[in-house]
Amino acid sequence: MSDHGLENNNPGIDLALYRIILDNSSDPIFCIDNSGKYLYVNNAFAAPFKIKPSSIIGGLIWDIFPGSEGDQRFNAVKIVFETGEMKVIEVKVQAKEGNSLYFITSIIPVKNSQGQPQSVICISKDITERKNIEKALKLSESRLLAAQSMAHVGSWELDLANNKIWGSEEAFNIYGIDYTSPYLPLELVQQSMLPEYRHTLDVAIIELIKNNKTYDYEFKIKKHNTSQEVFVHSKAILVRDDRGQPVKITGSIQDITEQKKREEDIFHLSYRDQLTGLYNRRFYEEELRRLDNQRNLPITIVMIDVNGLKLINDSFGHALGDQLLKKVAEVITRGCRGDDIIARLGGDEFVVLLPKTDSEIAERIVRRIKSLVLKEKIGHMDISVSFGYEAKISTQQSIQEIFKIAEDNMYRQKLVFGKSMRGKTIEAIITTLHEKNIREEQHSHRVAEICINIGEALYFTQDKINELKTIGLLHDIGKIAIDETILNKKGSLSEYEWQEIKRHPEIGFRILSTAEDMADMANNILCHHERWDGEGYPKGLKGQEIPIISRIVAIADAYDAMTSERSYQEPLEEDAAIEELQKNAGTQFDPHLVGIFIQLTTLQ
Repeated sequence: MSDHGLENNNPGIDLALYRIILDNSSDPIFCIDNSGKYLYVNNAFAAPFKIKPSSIIGGLIWDIFPGSEGDQRFNAVKIVFETGEMKVIEVKVQAKEGNSLYFITSIIPVKNSQGQPQSVICISKDITERKNIEKALKLSESRLLAAQSMAHVGSWELDLANNKIWGSEEAFNIYGIDYTSPYLPLELVQQSMLPEYRHTLDVAIIELIKNNKTYDYEFKIKKHNTSQEVFVHSKAILVRDDRGQPVKITGSIQDITEQKKREEDIFHLSYRDQLTGLYNRRFYEEELRRLDNQRNLPITIVMIDVNGLKLINDSFGHALGDQLLKKVAEVITRGCRGDDIIARLGGDEFVVLLPKTDSEIAERIVRRIKSLVLKEKIGHMDISVSFGYEAKISTQQSIQEIFKIAEDNMYRQKLVFGKSMRGKTIEAIITTLHEKNIREEQHSHRVAEICINIGEALYFTQDKINELKTIGLLHDIGKIAIDETILNKKGSLSEYEWQEIKRHPEIGFRILSTAEDMADMANNILCHHERWDGEGYPKGLKGQEIPIISRIVAIADAYDAMTSERSYQEPLEEDAAIEELQKNAGTQFDPHLVGIFIQLTTLQ
């Protein structure tokens, strides 16, 4: 027998003529009998095992492929012996280097003259490269499907021959259909589409098939298992066969609900006022350009301004001012019609656009808003707004000129109602301050009484005495903006807290200076903590530079503070307080006025 087991006297086989071909074939070839014994192997078969062909001849199939691997191969061989028919199997071989090789093996019966199989020849074809490519494609496909799942993207194919829709698992998830087979139920897919989109999408599919029109749509579906409505985006292309005939449509579908929500949020941020939720100036200006045409005439512009916002911000802080603006926005919305366009232009100004609305109807809307405003309050304060409106009735009129007229009308009304609003707001400020600290109310009345006495001793006119009394009552109005915990603190103030307290003359000045008829009073309150020696605050005025009313209030304020119970100190006796005033006359206080006050006190 030769190294390869090919001899002419081997029973049932005559391979002498093919020896050279078989030995040098690149495909593994071997011959075995019905017991699984190797009768012949070529070089290509033995090479992966790093042994000679002669070492294999005469051995059994299990010597090379032990256990179940050998069983698998021998079972296939047995079937060929039993049926006399060729059989093709796919096998895996572990090479000596440890890498896996894959083969397609054709098992061909070698028959005797009676037609009975005497042995089989197995010819293998190395398909390792193909298998590796298939593995890579499968891995790539699984990664793609995983990525699609994470991005909520599904794949689908419509077979035009039978109208069956294949879908990836994520496509099933998007439609809310249980994944029981790879085919999406067509009736459920159609039912899931909201009615307003169904016709458009049906036409789009037809156009894609007939005219290869682009299929790229966003629409809403209702998930089958939850009835939840979601936004989806679907794209598709037409696939044709070699003859150019349409055979299928392949596409993708993605849940874009979150994306649409983000787009809506961005739109909201771009066109909405963050504080009130109304439209902002940008949206108003774009809408004004869009609506300014013949078919929307008459178009009326209503301007609305919140009275006293700066005064409220200065007195109570911007948080309360913001609360006021939100309340006004809410009232305007309730007073307007559903389709009216309401915007906050910024600060305390609002505008309402009323397309196809004349001045008469606009007047009714304004009256309705006014009546609603009268029912609202912010804290102790009434809400006050000023209105102005104008209607464009002809295309010859400039919409910007209409806006200007509405704005001028609003400002004229603001001049009329602004003063009374300021007066009411100042009253509300005083009420709120006294509620925050009851001692402040008592203190302000005592200071006013002392101021009256000094004014009378100086032979002031009655008007001057009345002014002095008012300033005595209002001198600490700026404390409305100081934190209650600082005002009521027991013990010494920190440096920060002291600096906060020192702000109250300036705050009081800002509050009162909003009223034209209180400008002098505002200045007197600003200066009531100035010192005779110039070491006071906030301006560092000295001597006669300080208004006389401010110098009187400074003495009355200091005396009452020393003789009254305070959270941070025990009250002084009257004599001790007078002694303290005398000690500071000429430095902190006007010495002449201190003398007059002491005379008044000792005479009582």
